[in-house]
Amino acid sequence: MKTARILASVLAIALALGSPAVAGPSPKGGPPKPIKVKSYKPGELFCPAAVLVVGGVVIQPGRCYVLLVLRDSRGTFLAFAAPDVRIPPGQLVRLNTPAGAKLRGRIFYLVPLRTTVALVPMNSVAVIAVKEEDFGPQLSLTLISSSANLTVVFSVRI
Repeated sequence: MKTARILASVLAIALALGSPAVAGPSPKGGPPKPIKVKSYKPGELFCPAAVLVVGGVVIQPGRCYVLLVLRDSRGTFLAFAAPDVRIPPGQLVRLNTPAGAKLRGRIFYLVPLRTTVALVPMNSVAVIAVKEEDFGPQLSLTLISSSANLTVVFSVRI
């Protein structure tokens, strides 16, 4: 019994010392500071450097995406679209128009958003400003909107 406690203690200490510190706590003991922070204007390309995972969605690196907010009968989503998608900031594209149908074919990933406010009207899509905070094993994207700011936290896989 004593041996098991000693082994458990040694294992706990080894794990604590062996795990790299990615982002240290703030000076006042608050949440860790991000390694890198970057702001993206609406329509600016987002290029992940590693695989991003949230829920069942796996976003592949090696290409760039335009970040959109899409709302339809299924819900509200953060959409990763092809880099050639051009929507002027502040303008909506209705999904039930020919332009909307063409745009749907250029969206690669949809990340569900849990929100109580409407970021865009029903059956429409718009580009959005985003703030990226890289914490090493996690990456957060905060969607900047006039009605609400939402944060999506991704696990980073190498």
